[in-house]
Amino acid sequence: MPLSARGAPERPRSVLVLGSDTRSFLTVIRSLGRRGLHVHVAGAPPNAPALRSRYVDVIHRLPSYAADGDAWKRALRSLLQREPFDLVIPCDDPAILPLQRHRADLEPCGHLYLLSPDAFEVTTSKRRTTVLARQLGVPVPRDAMASSIADADAIVAQLGLPLVLKPTTSFAIEDLTARRDVQTADTVEEVRRGLSELLRHGPVQVQEHVRGSGAGVEVLVHEGKILFAFQHLRLHEPPEGGASSYRKSVPLNPDLLHAAELLMAALHYTGVAMVEFKIDQESRRWALMEINGRFWGSLPLAVAAGADFPYYLYQMLVQGRRDFPPGYREGLYARNWIQDASWLFKKFTADPPRRRTLTPPTPPWRQVVAEFTNVLKLRERSDTFAWDDPGPAFAELRRMLWKRIVRIGRPVRDNPRRVDLPSPGERRYAGRRG
Repeated sequence: MPLSARGAPERPRSVLVLGSDTRSFLTVIRSLGRRGLHVHVAGAPPNAPALRSRYVDVIHRLPSYAADGDAWKRALRSLLQREPFDLVIPCDDPAILPLQRHRADLEPCGHLYLLSPDAFEVTTSKRRTTVLARQLGVPVPRDAMASSIADADAIVAQLGLPLVLKPTTSFAIEDLTARRDVQTADTVEEVRRGLSELLRHGPVQVQEHVRGSGAGVEVLVHEGKILFAFQHLRLHEPPEGGASSYRKSVPLNPDLLHAAELLMAALHYTGVAMVEFKIDQESRRWALMEINGRFWGSLPLAVAAGADFPYYLYQMLVQGRRDFPPGYREGLYARNWIQDASWLFKKFTADPPRRRTLTPPTPPWRQVVAEFTNVLKLRERSDTFAWDDPGPAFAELRRMLWKRIVRIGRPVRDNPRRVDLPSPGERRYAGRRG
């Protein structure tokens, strides 16, 4: 055990990571574990593939967050008082929202990584992000707010088709299990149908369709100043919107970086963020889509390219580091193999009329086939599989196969009681790594 300056044993450096997915959550675990930190995790279900990581030292159980959050808050307070973590890092909205709500009660117990209230309010509201961008002169799509289905015709007449329907927020504290997804609509009827679903949660932001590919400028920021930046380009993304399954690290675009600098400065932001844009590769026009005020789904690519945001965040918040050398590996690819299989299936089965209005336009098949050579050229990485930590990838594959077997063996019926069973290997709850 290392010794302090006075010769006494130093307390092991440890972090608590909250989340459950195999993208940002798993990447944060690996990043910090590879740097020698003791990684504790909480908030993930027992069958979460990320828990199979060799870099997980201890798994803590927390009760699910209920309406009042009392049981969850008591359990977390007890954990923080018992374990002197250097930092607590929530990785997704279901982990962040309860911490934000109860920060006054929890912050005295430990060092929580949370955004300032103002930055949190703007980055979790797509509408407020748009308003701020317009004030700063950052290009954004034309938009309108819908408060009833009756607004559909007027909005279509104003903005045209296709349209993008965005709920005000992706998650609500009242139900952290239900995600409100962005929807695309090619017809007036699809606009009405989308509004009927999303308006149950409040007003809906409707944006004009912006043609192009998604691009993210990921940043590490301290008090509004960007200390490190990275950029990726989405190559495979679902037509209806959502996380990309294949992406590439690219050089920083000065215009996009400047827009990110303006936004971060205005928010006096401290933390990590992914500022998302759409870029039309032909016209070079671009527009801001949103700000992800948390770790993002394409984080595995950034870390693989040398932009180690989780460890940089730890160094900035815990060790006070402010100087991070710029640069990262450009031309590196990362693929989520399970999600990309779904993307390939949708591309293969999409009907021609729908293909013409997909956003972004999907690459031709010859390009898709050629992309697989990146594996042979050693310039592609997997979001989940890693040679030094293969457990999560095998657990994810086993989980997917087991679900397929269950669905084949028991045909889906309109039965609200039906639940997917964990695979036999996932029934064991992990503890400490040996």
